[in-house]
Amino acid sequence: MAVAYRLRWQGDVRRVVRLARALILLAPAVALVGCATGMRTGQLGPLGPDAHLVTLVVTDDPAVVRRECPPSFAGAVLGCQTSRVVQAGHGRVARAVKIVRYAESLPSRLSFDVDIHELCHAIASVQPIDDPCHIGNGGVVQGYPSAAPRSLILR
Repeated sequence: MAVAYRLRWQGDVRRVVRLARALILLAPAVALVGCATGMRTGQLGPLGPDAHLVTLVVTDDPAVVRRECPPSFAGAVLGCQTSRVVQAGHGRVARAVKIVRYAESLPSRLSFDVDIHELCHAIASVQPIDDPCHIGNGGVVQGYPSAAPRSLILR
């Protein structure tokens, strides 16, 4: 009986050692789960059924920047802007701008929304169009009851 107990105990030790080895091997994989990449994207300033004045892409993944930006001979690209001519209504044309940029960490949703809103005004101000940046939102930030006053107005 003592021999059988000792063999069973040695088997338990072996299982514990195998489990410990497995955990040591899995620990880096579990740690990488927290390192997932992310991206925030948005569009503002409707110019028609399929065009917006500004599209903003912020990512912490350099591969997204390489994919979204035109090829460059300057080496590592951390961001870019592209634009295209679109119909803005009333016989006017405008340049719809897409900005892609790398960030070491993503901005909060509120910060991102403020950024895209102010970019929209900046882009609209240098074009011969009516500012479309408050169409559909009235300039009021909504959906952030814990982060900002509901009456926060972007001008």
